[in-house]
Amino acid sequence: MYSALKRQGVPLYALARKGESVARAPRSVVISELEQIRFRAPLLELRVRCSKGTYVRTLAEDIAAALGTVGHLVALRRTASGGFQVKDALTLEVLQSMDAGQRSARLVPLSGLLAGLPRAQLDPAAEGRFRNGQTLPFEGAEGLCGVYGRDGVVGLGRAAAGQLHPVRLTASQDAE
Repeated sequence: MYSALKRQGVPLYALARKGESVARAPRSVVISELEQIRFRAPLLELRVRCSKGTYVRTLAEDIAAALGTVGHLVALRRTASGGFQVKDALTLEVLQSMDAGQRSARLVPLSGLLAGLPRAQLDPAAEGRFRNGQTLPFEGAEGLCGVYGRDGVVGLGRAAAGQLHPVRLTASQDAE
């Protein structure tokens, strides 16, 4: 119940905070790695590699139930997401202490963030309409895609049923 999934437009966590509970359909997920890091009764520390859509809090409850007991999370730390790992992260203080060249070398360009997504290339007229929030005709794979214009990344779009819908936009070059 404490997830961002929505039921009739309302996040489940909002219902849970009101004390409400609704039936939720099971979801298929992949657990590619489950490693015991430490066990000091009653605390068990695990490392989990899992697919998107996995609710680790629910996984902890399921593991406890399989062991014939009850359980919950004391702490949860995401150490990687997609190609990004926390070991590669820097604090703002470290970034601020770097000169411009060092900082530039460490920052991932916006196009790098979208590199794993299908690409939608827009001509200038379509880019203008997309930046104004208009849905465009689109022939390509459905789902999230990186949207590019003449000068680079325009934003993030969602393709569905032959249409490209704006999700997030970058500032236009004209706005600077």
